[in-house]
Amino acid sequence: MSDYNSNDYYLPLKEIFNENLLRDLILFFLLYILIITQYWENILLLLFPVITFAVSFFFRIINTNKWRVEFNNKPIIYNPFGSEKRHANRLFFCSIIQSILLFWIGSESLYHPHLVNDYFFYFTILYIFSYTFGFFWIFLDLWKFSKMEIILNKDDIRFNNYENIISYLKIKKFRLISLVNFLVFLILNLLNILMIILVNNNIISGIKLALPGTGSGGSEPLIISIIPLIIFVVSPVVAISFLLISYREISNINKNRLNQILHSIPKNLQVKIIENLKFLNYKITRLLDIE
Repeated sequence: MSDYNSNDYYLPLKEIFNENLLRDLILFFLLYILIITQYWENILLLLFPVITFAVSFFFRIINTNKWRVEFNNKPIIYNPFGSEKRHANRLFFCSIIQSILLFWIGSESLYHPHLVNDYFFYFTILYIFSYTFGFFWIFLDLWKFSKMEIILNKDDIRFNNYENIISYLKIKKFRLISLVNFLVFLILNLLNILMIILVNNNIISGIKLALPGTGSGGSEPLIISIIPLIIFVVSPVVAISFLLISYREISNINKNRLNQILHSIPKNLQVKIIENLKFLNYKITRLLDIE
């Protein structure tokens, strides 16, 4: 149709990237270069900000290119993952905090190798907290933005905001997601602190971690627990699982409510809404049995 924003499903790379995407990429890349120049032998800690930034970048791409699969003066708000912009901002902030902490501990190991062991206890707590908090943070207001809503022009028949919504994240499911997400966040951080204390007191064994300054002035590798490896995997996996639940909920529209709205608006707007639904989600198209 003439008011569709893209003539092709496959976009060249130069059309996908915009100012916001490049800003995030350049800022993170420059900061990460400073970290790499410290010559880290063990890359374990270097992976945490990369994962956080990668998820942030994914949401930034969705948010900045959403208009490509929508009509001009879009009649539908479709947010299966909540507010992608908020997710991107929050995770990007956490990735920058992790990078700063990483650069700080690397510098301390180079300039004060004998003191770094005293700092490392607090570094590990803050570092893991910033990593897990990013994936916890994006779910705090998920319910407000996860929805599919029909937007009607002022000249058309108007409905109450709640009546316009044809699918949303049910409040019971949101509360369950919030509770489980909070428990995961709390347990992972408490477990991390506990394991740090146990390793530092030689109650349990850990794994050796070499920092950039390890070996300087006779300093030895630090000993950390296996928990950061587990947290590295668990936090994003849990977050992705919850986001998929939200996606399925939003894709499961209330067909009766949609039909009720469609029958109460002009024919030309009905066609526009139906055509927009076709481009938004194939599952919705099948559900509506639209040909």
